[in-house]
This record gives sequence, C-alpha cells and structure tokens, in this order.
Amino acid sequence: MNRNLFSCIFTCTLAFLMATPAIAQEENDGAAELVIITAKDGQGEALEQAIKAYHHWVADKEGHWEYSWYAITTGPNTGKYIARSGGHNWADFDVSYDWEEEANAKFEADVAPLVESAERYLTEEMDDFAYWPDDFSEYSMYEVEHWYVKNGQYGKFRQGLETIHEALTAGNFGQYYGFQSTISGGHGDEITLVLPMKGYGGFADNDPSFFDLVSDALGGPEAFAEFMTDWGSTFKTGHSELVRYLPEASSYGDDE
Repeated sequence: MNRNLFSCIFTCTLAFLMATPAIAQEENDGAAELVIITAKDGQGEALEQAIKAYHHWVADKEGHWEYSWYAITTGPNTGKYIARSGGHNWADFDVSYDWEEEANAKFEADVAPLVESAERYLTEEMDDFAYWPDDFSEYSMYEVEHWYVKNGQYGKFRQGLETIHEALTAGNFGQYYGFQSTISGGHGDEITLVLPMKGYGGFADNDPSFFDLVSDALGGPEAFAEFMTDWGSTFKTGHSELVRYLPEASSYGDDE
C-alpha cells in the first residue's frame, strides 16, 4: 500500500497495536462490477487486442457499459487483469437489451477463448470517505489494499475512518484516495482502499505527512498513538497490489 497513506496507517497500527476507479459524473448508487481475469498462457497481448476490438464493436449499442482495464503488476495476482465498470445504480443490473444475445455470441467467439478464468465481484463506493482528484487523466497506476473489518466493529471502524478522513482533507493531504465496499463475491466486511498514482514517485512520503495531519488534529503524538491503538483493533489487513491502467484495452473508439 502507498506509503503516503496506508503504509503509514498500517505501520502506525502495528507499532501501537502489536488502499480508474471510475468516478460517476452524475449522482448514482456508486455500484460497480469488477472482474479479475486470467488470460491463457501467452495470450495476454492477444486478449488486450480482442477486448479492444469487442469494445469498439459494442460502442454504438444502446445502454452498453464501459469497462476500464488494468494489469496487476505486484502481489499474488501479478499478470492478471481487472476489468471494472463503475458509476451505476443497482437497478442498472436488472436492465436488458435486445442486442445482448448477439454481443454474448461475439464475446464467446472472439474473447472467451483467450481467457483461462474469471472472478466477478460487485462493489459500492464509500462516498463519505472519497478524496479523489478532479481529473484522472494523469493517473496511470493505482495502489490497492484489502481490509477486513472485524465482526461487530463496523460502526467503530467508520467513526475512526471519518476522523482520519476529516484530518487529511482539512490539511489538503497530497495523496488522493477512495474506499469501496465489496457487496458480493468477496469476504465478509471487505473494504478496499484505492490510491491513484501518476507513477512510482507516488510512493514517496508526503509533506505534511499522514502522521503530521492526523496527530495535529487529535492533539499530539500521544493522542495519535491512543487513537491508532483503538481504531487499529477494528480491522485487519490483507494483500496489496499495484495495478496499471490499460488505455488501449479500455478504449471504445471515442479517443481515436
């Protein structure tokens, strides 16, 4: 996880106790579909080209969803892909169109033969804790961290996260971030932290740092230590991964 935010949270929690995405342009439920895809051996490049061609084919179909594609570059899923379509209402998942049968047949013929496996997840944006840039065009990488809130601790977890979020946004923290809740397909009470980065330089510490801003907001290092000990007990951390945005695989032809 990015040292600018999560690594500081994680490190401080350990010390005292023992992470396109797509942003909707209109108000909605913040629902998203996310698919983790494994290409067949040696077929990664072919899969990227096939999905680009499929996107261009479906681009003029009424109501089609647009998926952003990412390559996972670190962690246990290195080499796999993420396809994500966000900014939806939950009711959008119930809508169907008469062109979908033809689209499914084309996908099965052109794309599916290049795919070894796929895992589907449904997520929802946690808008109360969103601190996104106005423009994502310069952000090509995202650090992702999976957190798991302990049973019976969700309310306390949110309260602590609100305290941190208010301190960071009030201090104009130099690292943007957002949180997503896994609704279906993941583990119970799974929260994902996502941090957009322009490059590897995004791992460098910020000034003022996470510690500086939160410590000042709470009244000093001692209060910060007490807070982190208490809040850190409400969740545990899972694996992190760095993903790289794939503009060509995400293209629907309107940028060419």
